[in-house]
Formats: sequence, structure tokens, C-alpha cells
Amino acid sequence: MRRWQVPPAALVIAGLLAPVTFAATPVRTTPPPEASAAARAFDRGDYPQAIVLARQRLKALPRDTSARLVMARAEAALGHFENAYQAFRGVLALQPRNTDALYYLTILGGVLAEGEYDRLFAQAPESPRAHQLRGDLHVAQERPAEAEAEYKAVLDAAPASVDALIALGDMTRHQSRFEDALAYYGRAAELAPQNYDVLYGIGVCRSYRQEYAPAIQSFREALRLDPTSAPARLALGHTLLQSGQAAAAIPELETAAKLEPRMLQAQYLLGRAYRLVGRTQEAEATFARVQKLVQGQAAEAVDAMQSSDPLGQRKQAEPPPPPDKP
Repeated sequence: MRRWQVPPAALVIAGLLAPVTFAATPVRTTPPPEASAAARAFDRGDYPQAIVLARQRLKALPRDTSARLVMARAEAALGHFENAYQAFRGVLALQPRNTDALYYLTILGGVLAEGEYDRLFAQAPESPRAHQLRGDLHVAQERPAEAEAEYKAVLDAAPASVDALIALGDMTRHQSRFEDALAYYGRAAELAPQNYDVLYGIGVCRSYRQEYAPAIQSFREALRLDPTSAPARLALGHTLLQSGQAAAAIPELETAAKLEPRMLQAQYLLGRAYRLVGRTQEAEATFARVQKLVQGQAAEAVDAMQSSDPLGQRKQAEPPPPPDKP
């Protein structure tokens, strides 16, 4: 599952109020006076005037995306979020890859979502969706006990909620409560047998319980649904490796490492698999990449960490960036 937390509106709107810079328009290389005036009005905080001037420009140049961006940001600054949303969509209708519109639309989407969530909490605070959202927010805040209580409240009201069952399965799995996790995933599987998250979660639990054959089956079924999943490739490779099938594990781990080059677990397990089949040079090259990812951490510490949690399932985190990158 992929859950996210909506940032406070007061913080995300700030990104919309940065000074305006005009890109070249698709029609003219030099903006007409109305464009410069609209930008100056925005920068001095006169948002109503910026909207008026941007609209004047658009009467002459309907396809001018710069004017549409100023208008959209001014509407957002005034709290006219629906108008701003439509204006940003108008930019993307003309330029689907306009990075400014995509960026601001992402920010605005968070603001709109926060408003809808507030309305949900006000109108139906004990509804399954409200409990689900509170559970997701507690997960983002690393408050598992509170999150678990909220997800269980969802199931009390809606026992067939696949989302809540998967959320509880994921949470208990990350706590290494594999029996509880399998119970939740099992209930979810009865409702949604072809759900990737269910199949992946079951596979991880089975793998950590050393039940390798059913784990391999679950991971293969998950990959049929999402062949580009690096975590599932990693998990399948790890399980094959643990079950004594190093040669079969290598292509899975190579694919995981290719999909996510900075996935430490994939590189480490791939190095082990190469070593087990006698591909010494490739093993050494792979372990050299591991050392770059851990920035010189002692090999013994890396071995201990990877042996205790080879899939990184207790704490999902990327290694730090290399020193030569920001």
C-alpha cells in the first residue's frame, strides 16, 4: 500500500508565492506589457490585479502558458483553490510536460485534499474512511499502536475492508508479528486474491518463517501482477537463495538491482549469490558497490544488518547519498 500525509495548507501554499519568472511563450519571444505587469502585481502581493492583467494577456494570447501560471498562482494565493486547479489544468492541456504546472498542481492537490479530509472529520468522524485516514496519518507519524486501533475500528464497521486488512497486515509484518500478519493477509486474500500487496505481504511473512516454497509461489504471483516491482524481485531472489537455489536467485536479484541501483539489500544478496556459484570477480565488484552505498561501514556490521533483516522490512529506508552528491 502507498499512503501519504497531507502537509498543512499554510506551509504548502508558501511554495506558490515565490517570485514569478516568465518562460518564453509559444507565440512571442518578448512578452507584451500586460505579462510583465501581471508578474509585477503578483510579486508585490496584489493578486486580484495580477489575475486581471493575466486575463487581459490571455485575451490576446489564449495559449500563453506563462500568463496562465500567474493567474493560477494568484487564484491559489487568494484561496480560490478550485479556480487555481482548473487554471493549472489549462496549462497542462497546452503543455502536458510543463514542470511548473506539474509542481504547483502537486502542491495544490495536497491543499485540496486537506480540505476534504477536514470536511470528512467534521461530518463523519466515526466513519470507516475517517478511521482509515487517521490510521494512515498515525503510520506516517510512526505511532503504530494508535494506527492499529484506528484500522481495527475500520474493520469493526466494515469487516470486508481490504485496505484496512492490508494496512494491519503490513503493520504487524513490520513488527515481525508474522502470524498476526498472515491472518490479516489471509482475510484480504479471500476478498481480493489477485491483489499485489496481499501476495507480497504473504510472501515476506512465509519467507521470514522459512516456509520457502509457499513464499516463492506468492512472490511469483505478485510479479505476474507487477513484473517491474524491485521489492518483489528482491524478495524472490532472497527466498531462492535461502532455499539453496543460488543460480535461480541471480537473475531476480540482478533485475532488482537494475530497477533500483541504490537498493542495498539487492546488491548485498547479489554479491552473496555470485560468490556461491563461483563468480568471484562479479561478487567482488558487487560488494564494492555495497561499500559505496554504506560509505565505508565495516563489512562485519553490514553482514550482521543484512542477516538480521535481509529484506529491509522493519525499516524501509534508502542508504544515504554518496558524498559527491547533494
